[in-house]
Amino acid sequence: MKILKNIFSLIINIKIYISLFLFALTFQVSANENDFEFNISGNINTDREVIFTIIDKIPDSHNEEFSNYLLDELNNTGLFQDINIRLENNKYFIDVVEYPVIQKIYFDGNERLKDEELDQIVDELSFNIYNEDSIKNFISELNIIYSSFGYNDVKIDLSKDINEQNLATIYVDITENKITKIKAIKFTGNKNINSFDLNEIIKSKVKKLTNIFANNNFKPIQVDTDRQRLLKFYREKGYADIKVNYNIEFFDNNSVIIYFNINEGISYEVGEIIFENNMQDEDINSFLESYFDTNIFEDSIYNTSIAESIEKDISDIIKNSGIQFFEIKKRIKLNNNKADLLFEINSSKPIYVNNININGNTRTQDYVIRRELDISEGDAFLVNDVNSLRKKINSTGFFEEVQITQKQLGENLVNIDISVKENQTGTFTAGASFGTLDGITLVTGLNEANFFGTGRKVEFLINSSENNSEYKFNTSNKFFLNKDISLSYGISFKESDFSKSSSYEIDKYTFSSGLSYEFQENLYHSVTLSYELDNIYVTDTSTASDTIKDVEGGSVKFVLENGITYNTLNSIYFPRNGNYLRFSNVIETPSSSKNGYIKNTITYKKFKEFNKDIASFQTMIGNIFSLNDSDILPNDKYSLGGRWLRGFDNYGVGPRDSRTSYIGGNNIIATKIDYSKLLFKNDDNPIYFNIFNDIGLVWDNKTTPIQSDESIRSSAGFGIKFYSFIGPIAFTWGFPIQDESYDIKRMFTFSLGNIN
Repeated sequence: MKILKNIFSLIINIKIYISLFLFALTFQVSANENDFEFNISGNINTDREVIFTIIDKIPDSHNEEFSNYLLDELNNTGLFQDINIRLENNKYFIDVVEYPVIQKIYFDGNERLKDEELDQIVDELSFNIYNEDSIKNFISELNIIYSSFGYNDVKIDLSKDINEQNLATIYVDITENKITKIKAIKFTGNKNINSFDLNEIIKSKVKKLTNIFANNNFKPIQVDTDRQRLLKFYREKGYADIKVNYNIEFFDNNSVIIYFNINEGISYEVGEIIFENNMQDEDINSFLESYFDTNIFEDSIYNTSIAESIEKDISDIIKNSGIQFFEIKKRIKLNNNKADLLFEINSSKPIYVNNININGNTRTQDYVIRRELDISEGDAFLVNDVNSLRKKINSTGFFEEVQITQKQLGENLVNIDISVKENQTGTFTAGASFGTLDGITLVTGLNEANFFGTGRKVEFLINSSENNSEYKFNTSNKFFLNKDISLSYGISFKESDFSKSSSYEIDKYTFSSGLSYEFQENLYHSVTLSYELDNIYVTDTSTASDTIKDVEGGSVKFVLENGITYNTLNSIYFPRNGNYLRFSNVIETPSSSKNGYIKNTITYKKFKEFNKDIASFQTMIGNIFSLNDSDILPNDKYSLGGRWLRGFDNYGVGPRDSRTSYIGGNNIIATKIDYSKLLFKNDDNPIYFNIFNDIGLVWDNKTTPIQSDESIRSSAGFGIKFYSFIGPIAFTWGFPIQDESYDIKRMFTFSLGNIN
């Protein structure tokens, strides 16, 4: 930047001598036999040619209107403090006083933004003329950039030195002051939507012990974006009249409280679905009439996705009939608590894409956005495809906002302009949980979802607890072979201590590669192939089972896992609504020291909120069998106790051998039913009283255990759970109802972090 400024200064000085040489010269043009002569004076740093370029309108005769035109055009350049124009004897005398030209800028007091970054801002703003508008623009831009980092009390003072050539040296004195922090976020007026759900929607955060690395800097632009997110969220829930505004309470200690004030209005239900087919196609008419004869959405809560779904169905019907060029206009009429949906279908001429222009992506490569699109330059384009394009780009998770506009170039030609605002895609996470079941668990991770703007995900995770330590690196590419398929591969090392339950420890090195894709909304399929190196150590020969002793040492194996997952849960840690269903099939090949197996597990979870209370149902069914009719390691088999059977310890239920070592079961079925009653409603920390009933059975083992009874175990109990300032906390008291004498019980458990 400094080299460029020196070159610029040299050019300016050359221009000075040229200007001084041309100072008294005149410029003459002819128009309609009238000679127009211009004499320019006062310009030191501005080339005469620059001034003459704006004189492109020559009138038929000399008049005041032309003088005013010259004055306006010269003023619009922003180069001159004062301009005087007079006409004498068909000659225009133009006297100008220039604004100073900036040759150097020095910064002082800046710590967050380095000189190089500030120089770049100067270049981008073309801050080279010292006038009132350029100063305001420069200071405003600096304030915006500083506020994006949380600096909202920045003081910026400018001073200048001007030499005899009207060249200015600018001194920018910056007082950054402290970063403004978010002390709390409050929601008012949200009668039907839990504050937790709203907190998950917005990007502004409050720092807590569970997310000590969260960025709680106050950013006004982000708060305004959060308002838009809340509006969108409510509208998707059927609240078409939703209104959201916010106010900020400032404190002297550089902190703020953000208040989001919400007027929910009413939740609308889907009323009539009406369509107007103006294409006069009887086949389409008949199909649509039969399709909408039964309104499957009737009395459903209206949201924008329903209208989009119906629009897509209509579009598919028309396309399947062989018609490719059409337009669908949708209108929504609100009546009492009903939302009537009207779809107007019109034929259209083919429209072709001339250019697809992408802007706003400073980090993300253009091709990452383009590969999400179903169209390219030269393709035919449907107006109704815009929503589909926007959803595809949004699905990457790389952008806060996506705007798509069309510019008509002709009757059948358009430019598509895509404007994006990028999300923060890299995160550093650190957290801890504690429970009487697992002890202290520490989690540290680095996650970048858009590595170097390529759309590639890179993840590094350390998970350490009393009985397990895991180190994992994984990377994935979403568009493998230019298809919407994610290719992942990684490496991990895991140490597991089963000395208390089964008298052995195991070290596992894993090299894995997998494919995953979404074949329907919220429905995913994944397949992973792993190469594993195991080392097993017996910790107590007097209590270890014969199975463990037989396989002690190292082994090599391949593991293939297929999984299908359906997930609509609204939260990972504290779900209140949604469903989760996963089927997993694991095939482990036999090795020199270990026996292979096939393991199938189905897990289902359902959460439903009723007037602020939460009901949940969870169940798991599984089976594992050996490929060569021999035994399998206990850690590969199923166990009961802990979270899946409260009132019993981890590995507290199931077959045991003569040495009391837990050896696991080949089959499992378990069910949990919970009901959580809201005791105290608080914007940040609601408290629930929880009652539950657990039931389960784990059975069948190829060895002949001394302690094994294929009988059902059950328990019931109660607890308190809440989302505290340090994360989700649960206190649970479980009481066995059906048990065996050799079962290991645990009446009380405490959990922090993982409470479900």
